[in-house]
Parts: sequence; C-alpha cells; structure tokens
Amino acid sequence: MISSVPTPDPPKPDPPTSGFPKPEHLGANVRLFSILLDQLNRLGLRHVVLAPGSRSTPLAVALAHSHLSVSVCLDERAAAFFACGVARRGGEPVMVVTTSGTASLELVPALAEASLSGVPLLVVTADRPTRLKGVSAPQTLDQVQVMASFVRASISLEFAASLTSRDLSSVALQLMTELRGSPNGPGPVQLNVGIEEPLLGAPIGQVDQEGATVFSEGMKLRRPLTPRLGSLDAEVVGEIFRPGRFGWLVFGGVGDGSDGSIQAATELANQLGWVFAVDARTKVARQGATVIHLDLLTRGSIPIPEIVVVIGDFPLARSTMGALRRVVEAGGEVVTLGDRFVVRDPGRFVTGGYVVDVAATLRSALTQNSAVLAEPLVTPEGTQLLALDQHIDRTLEDVTQAEPDSEIAVARRLYGLLRSDEALFSSASMPIRYLDQFRGYHVDPPLVAMNRGANGIDGVISTYLGFAHAQPQQLTALLVGDLAALYDVSALIHLPLPTKGLIVVLDNQGGLIFDQVPPASSISADVQTAFFVTPPRISPASLLEGMGLNVVRIANAEDLDVLVKRARDGEFLIAVLEGTRAASHAALGSLYAQIDGQLIKEQPNP
Repeated sequence: MISSVPTPDPPKPDPPTSGFPKPEHLGANVRLFSILLDQLNRLGLRHVVLAPGSRSTPLAVALAHSHLSVSVCLDERAAAFFACGVARRGGEPVMVVTTSGTASLELVPALAEASLSGVPLLVVTADRPTRLKGVSAPQTLDQVQVMASFVRASISLEFAASLTSRDLSSVALQLMTELRGSPNGPGPVQLNVGIEEPLLGAPIGQVDQEGATVFSEGMKLRRPLTPRLGSLDAEVVGEIFRPGRFGWLVFGGVGDGSDGSIQAATELANQLGWVFAVDARTKVARQGATVIHLDLLTRGSIPIPEIVVVIGDFPLARSTMGALRRVVEAGGEVVTLGDRFVVRDPGRFVTGGYVVDVAATLRSALTQNSAVLAEPLVTPEGTQLLALDQHIDRTLEDVTQAEPDSEIAVARRLYGLLRSDEALFSSASMPIRYLDQFRGYHVDPPLVAMNRGANGIDGVISTYLGFAHAQPQQLTALLVGDLAALYDVSALIHLPLPTKGLIVVLDNQGGLIFDQVPPASSISADVQTAFFVTPPRISPASLLEGMGLNVVRIANAEDLDVLVKRARDGEFLIAVLEGTRAASHAALGSLYAQIDGQLIKEQPNP
C-alpha cells in the first residue's frame, strides 16, 4: 500500500512568478519533464495525481521537485477518478501520471466519464521509446490507440536531445488548448511520453546549454486558444421563446449557474408564464417559482406544453422522457441549447438543437420579450403545475416524517441539512434518483454532482474524494449505495481523505435499482437476485470498520443531524443505514402509489 503524499493546499489562484527548482544531476528526462510542468503551471495547471511505476520514474522525480500540488495513489483507476473529481469541482485541468503497460489501461473508465461529462483531464502515460515497440519489450503496448475513442486529442512525445524549451512550451500550449478549447468542449487529452534509459542520471545525447536543459524563466507566456460562443440568432430566439404559448424550461446538471444562465432562465420563465423545472444538480434557491418534482408530476396526466427547451442533461426518469416524447407526438417541439458540440437526443425525439452561449441566448430572449410585453404573462398551466409541485412536496415531507428510517427520508434529510457553500456527491444509481425526485425545497441548497457522463457506478468514492479534495475547507458529503461503495472501497485506502467529509451508505443488501427497471417483472425472483441484485457477502459497515474508519450505524434520517455537524466541524465520518432490499422496495412502491393517487385526484386535466 502506498499512502497519499501529505495533502497540500489545493490549486492556488496565481501561478508562481519564477521557474521551478532545477534538480541537479538527475538527467535530461527529469529536466525535460520539469520544463513541461513549468509551462503547464504557467498556463493554469495546479494539481497532479501520480500512480507510481518504473518507466515513469523521471516524471515522478520532476513532480517531487515541482511547485504543483501532488497526490499519490497506487491504483491507477482510482487515481484517474480522483483527478476527475478535482477537475470537476475546480473547473480547471488536472493531470494524472502513470507508468507504461496495463497501468495505462486502468485510466480508460475515468477517461470515458471525463469525455462524456466534459471534464478537462490530462493523462500523461510513460512509455517505451518507439524503437522498442513491436519487439516484445516488457510492459509495452499501444497506449495511444486504446484511449483514442475517449480523448479530445492524443499527443506522442519522445524525450530526445533535439527538444528545446521552446518545443516544450509549444507542447504545453497545445495540451491546454485541446483540454479547454476543443469544439466538443473541455475534455480529456493524452500525452504519451517515450522515455529512453537511463531513466535518471546521464543526460540524453550530451545536451548542451542551447538545448532543453535550459529552463524557461523569462520566456514569454503564450495563451491557449479558447473558442467563444455567441448568442443564438435573434430571429431564432424570438421564435423559440415566442410569447403566447406554454412551454417548459428544463435544466439538467447545470450546477450553480455561475454564467448567469439560472438567473436568466428564472426571469424568462416568469416573463413568459412557463414552467422552470430543475434537477438536483441545478442549484436553485427559490421555493414556489421552480418545479423540482417534474419526474413525479409526469407520472400523471399533466398539461403538455407546446415547446420544451432542455439545457444540459436530459432527465433520468422514464416518466419525464415519456412526457417529452408526447410533446413531439402532439405536434410540439423539444429544443436543446448547449455550449458543446454534442448531440443530446437520448430519446430520438428532439426537434432542434443549438450550440450557443446559453446565458447570452436567454438574456437575448428576455430583452426581446421586454420590448413587447408590458407585464409578465400568467398561464393557467404554469400556475397549476407550480401548485401541484408544492403539494407533492408537502406529501413527501409528511411521508418521510412518518417513515424516517427509509432510504428516501435519509436522502431528503441529507440534502436539506447541507448549505450552499457545501456539496453533495451522489452515485448514479438509486441515490441520484432519490435526490432528483424526493429532495425538498431548499432556500440555501448545496452543490450536487455525480458521474453523469457514463452513468456508471465505477469510481464513485474515488471521484468523491477528489471532489472533496478540491475544496477542503468546506464539508463535502457522498450519498452512495452498498454495491457502488464496495466496488470502489479501495479508494479509501490509497487516496487522501477529506478533513470535512461524510459518506452516507444506503445498504439494502444488493442492487435495488435492478428491481425498478421494466425487465424485473419478467424475471423470476431467484434469477433476479443471483444474476442482477448480487447481494454482497460482507456488509459495507463491517468492511469499513475493519479498515479502521469511523463508521456510525444510523437508524433513521434524524441521526444525520449530529453527524453533519461533526463533519462540518472537521471529522471524516461514514454513516451506514442498514436495511433490506424488500423494505426499500416496499417503501418506494408505497410512496409512488400515494403520489399517483394524489395526481389522479388533484391535478388538472391536460
């Protein structure tokens, strides 16, 4: 086991004004990578995660002499997800370094997530030089081809005597441009480095003072190219956001809306009398003006809008996706707005999509409509849905108060206890569905995040630890199921633990989500349990206690109050709610039945 390097403060706001220390007598390989690190740091790189190995020795030594924040992790897969978490929280590129061979293959799951989520992850893979390829040299394979499908760009570099500081400055500029400025938006980039022996020691080819051994102080800093999107054409804006028709604005995974998009959407929806619906990962602190239970409302026969504008991710719930399809089948429109050249049409029903500056487009719509509307419009459909959303929330509150030992109550309580300067990471199975569907109104909501790109349970704890590492002064919590926790439990051995952290494990003895998918009703109970639910042989609480972690078994949602306070005061805790799959399934079914009954009784006809 290799423990983390003592965790430095996370990314610093300003780069150093002088070059890196010059490691003496360590050879040209170290010098070359030190120059590259210096240039990357000047362009904004602050954090590196290192998975140690032999071929990457000079890279590790250069990192040890650098000014960068470095975390060390034995497991390459966990290291890559940790780096993904740091980059997701901070919004800036993070580097992960591995040695050659199968070690590099372990990065692929995190690369897939980073690619689909638009996370700027720079993977540096040490490699044998080209002359040793295809001749059965140990730990040698095609490290570029295996990652090609998931990176914005792959750059191969051989450390050689001909490399100059100017060459390496150009490479750094190219890497940062690809990380941030790809037409597909931010995403992962690979740098594959061929390294000759000796790994340390004698310089390559007796590099002279005109070569790459000259460090980069005094070099003029070049800036990465970053594409700038503009607002959608005014005529198209006017047609999409035309007053007089009922619409929905649906935000998915937009975060805190620091670009002004959430504020603009709130004002625009109010101006047009539209419904503004958001998921748990869109941080809106307004009760009464926003629909937060769209996934539950769409279980009933609600008024169908003439147009839906989706910004960010589409909803996970089948009920909402079905409602969007019905909009199109009824002759309406489903339009997407986004800032990445990515096709977003998971249901194959989208009628139009635009890659634009979203906030600028929404502000343009506000301006256009202000010129023709004397006062905000009020639509009966919008008013009815807002009222129904609030009624559903009161029902949820009543049910979770009466049944505080349910997973739903724990998820709702945890979300409600956290503040706007704190964060909640979630696994992509039942926990995020609990938050999307059952969270309550919050006047000071936390930032909610997940690995939404590939929607898998791989690397959940590793990503959470990176997400927390990026903001160590603030409490960051994790809501995770038992199987996702066990799948990535080794991360708690290798990676830095948060100083203010709380993991809440929902242990229902297997994969509850498999009971919620349509095929479950056609599969026998024995097959369902053995082939899908896969109950673990050991409970998460017992395993985590055996690892020496501070584990607290909780009986109900109210037990979280004191744990959140303790974590906020500087502890790292793991809370485990132990139940059964049958009880969790029954609680979920009962709640859905109550909500469906209310929708039939109280909602208006479309």
